[in-house]
Amino acid sequence: MVRFKKWKGANQVNSSGKKKVRVKKTVCAVTATAMLCLAQPVWGDNSVPGSGVAVSETVTSVDNSGQAGSESVTDNEIPKGAKISSKQAEEIVKKAFPELKNVKVSNVQFLENDDMRSSALAWDLQLVLTKGNSSSGFNAQVNAVTGELIHIYLPNSLLKQDSDKPALTREAAKEKALKWISTHVSDVKASELKENEAYLGMQAVLFSPPRFDFYFQTSVNGIESDVNSITITLDGQGNTIQYSRNQVSEEFPSSTPKLNEASIRKLFEDQFQVSLAYVPENLYNNAKGEYFLGYIPNDLSGYSMDANTGKFISFTGEESGLVSVEDGTIPATEETFKPIAGPFAGGDAAARWVESQIKLPSGLKTESKSLGTRWNNKEVKTWNIRWGEHAISAMGGGEMVSAEVDAKTGQIYSYNRYRYDRTETAEVKNPISQQAAQDLAFKTVIKLVPNASEEWKLTSVDKMGKDTKTLNYQFSFQRYVGDIRVMGDSLNLTIEANGQIQGFSVNSEGVLSKLPTDVKPAITEEQARAQYLKEIDLKLKYGYYGGYLSANNEITKPFIKLIYYPTHKQQALGGMQVPLDAKSGEWRDIMPEMNRKDIPPVTDAAGHSAEAALKELVKYRVLVPDKDGKVYPDRQITLGEWYQLVAASVSPSYEQVYGRSTMDPYAGLQPDHPYYQAIQVLIGQNWIPYDPDSPLQLDRKLTRDELASSLTRILNYEKLSKAFILPTDVQGISDADAVTNKGAALIALKLGLLPAVDGKFLPNREVTRAEAAEVLVRMSKLAGRSDSFLSSFYW
Repeated sequence: MVRFKKWKGANQVNSSGKKKVRVKKTVCAVTATAMLCLAQPVWGDNSVPGSGVAVSETVTSVDNSGQAGSESVTDNEIPKGAKISSKQAEEIVKKAFPELKNVKVSNVQFLENDDMRSSALAWDLQLVLTKGNSSSGFNAQVNAVTGELIHIYLPNSLLKQDSDKPALTREAAKEKALKWISTHVSDVKASELKENEAYLGMQAVLFSPPRFDFYFQTSVNGIESDVNSITITLDGQGNTIQYSRNQVSEEFPSSTPKLNEASIRKLFEDQFQVSLAYVPENLYNNAKGEYFLGYIPNDLSGYSMDANTGKFISFTGEESGLVSVEDGTIPATEETFKPIAGPFAGGDAAARWVESQIKLPSGLKTESKSLGTRWNNKEVKTWNIRWGEHAISAMGGGEMVSAEVDAKTGQIYSYNRYRYDRTETAEVKNPISQQAAQDLAFKTVIKLVPNASEEWKLTSVDKMGKDTKTLNYQFSFQRYVGDIRVMGDSLNLTIEANGQIQGFSVNSEGVLSKLPTDVKPAITEEQARAQYLKEIDLKLKYGYYGGYLSANNEITKPFIKLIYYPTHKQQALGGMQVPLDAKSGEWRDIMPEMNRKDIPPVTDAAGHSAEAALKELVKYRVLVPDKDGKVYPDRQITLGEWYQLVAASVSPSYEQVYGRSTMDPYAGLQPDHPYYQAIQVLIGQNWIPYDPDSPLQLDRKLTRDELASSLTRILNYEKLSKAFILPTDVQGISDADAVTNKGAALIALKLGLLPAVDGKFLPNREVTRAEAAEVLVRMSKLAGRSDSFLSSFYW
């Protein structure tokens, strides 16, 4: 919801005849669900760090003709609660970054807290760099009380790319980052900052100009803290190009826990359990549908624990009401899911069907209907429907319901209800009991989900809310084959105190016929439990909770709590999502592209002429050694393998990115083909021609002639290369007559990407891994410094 208020000083006319218009607005856009999705703190450009909302004082200079003024819009006025003016904030930013000397401030916002995640007041400066008739904008935030810089990100157009100077090492860059923080952050000691190295693991790629990303966490009273963290980015020369700090003012509780680690450990172990499950080989890229039999921990094991009470706490910071269900078998009834007789005639028919299956709140009318495909399976067509209160929703408030339903079968995949106004939630005089809610949950699941009583079981119930206004029951169901769970196939249902369904979602990707049901565990459940407990650490820290708008339209007050949180030693990013193979007894990595696991040292490149290049590819996860550390430098590569190396140079996580959804076949390749995802990356970059009907010869060995042609396409010099067709155009080599694409060879030679060998180009010689590594490393030096190669990556 947005409210508009005038404040003292509005509509003042200055001596130049230009009017300053100040508009105060409140924006609320945070949900508990969205917060849970953040692996690392991310602070939006237009919010107070640590806040999901902002109250902003917008000051825009407008002349009498309505055109924007050319002078700065900052002034010396100090709003209530602030201690510095917008003009002082501008001076602070430009003193920290002298390169902004000639950059204009186009807009100013005064940000307040609005009782949400932070009580910090801040000036938000909107800056614009104009070059001729083009411009690029960015923003900077300054604490309006302390004058400390909170956030800034410099656009690439402001940076000077000095290719003559060697890039810093990461160690040297870290030293510069800490020095910069010491200079510009008064209340943090650089010596007390702890680097979260997992943050780096998702950033560094081979094809990017040198830059160093650091995520520092502060400690308070010597204890790890969720708050007051700092992210900072330096370019290859050590210049700060991004800085952000989340700042809160809530008080920290005592650093001395009432329960020591031994006591907490006993409470944790008393409840800890594991169970068998069919586990996907890759959690985010399981296009092949392959699973293995493994052990996974119970749901409560991933929860943090109150350091003073020993109680498990939920994401809200309050005591968890999660209760594991021993026997969650869904009782069979006559009213089961029945697919519709034929596809829906249209969106109206789909909407009426949903309304017949789930009771919507009164007063809602259909607002939109669109036919598309499921996010994880393009072969399944679905109707996405939205209902709202017409009289209110046009103003951005009121109640809304959204649903996704299968266009062919009528199965409802998701249903969610939201409220967008700030009116107080009404008390429920006769709230539904937990047992009645569970009965309703069983009835709903049987009605909406195919084979519900045969394949699904209720595994846990979480009672949320402190009173009847916020009370709701969250039921979690898991899919089973016999007594073994299918990891990743889940169903969630939330029922409010008034008995209405607030949310429903189901995901069942596993193909039961592909599961390894014939595999028997080689280790027992107790043995698996013991192995888990050896790997789990409980760490003490200050956790930060609250400060968001709940699904019940209640603003939760932010607070800090001393907690113990569990983490598995084999999980680089923290957490417990590391399954134990029930057959081999080994830990399995099901998030290989996200975990920054230790890469074994290269064992077969010592003394090789391409040793440095091979190690560089391993460093950036373009080339991954096998379990013995071998990278096989002299092994010839195929065209498909070259495409894989190029794709990994753009993003080591490319398989994860393109493995989230089923896609159409391309050039004879099915989505589960090992080269399919790399092809998608190169098509997206226009590095190979788009021709979905012509099969690709990906298994043939790559020659130097073909490699040169591929390089010119990647460098965007393909048309230029066709201007050189004579042997005399390729000077300095004795076998120019044998080169098919002479222009490509010329460009590769001139740029030093593919040097001659003893005065010859050797166009038909097959390319080895070592030679490909050297070419990729040489290309990486051109990223961001070429007129065309990857220039679009850096705005």
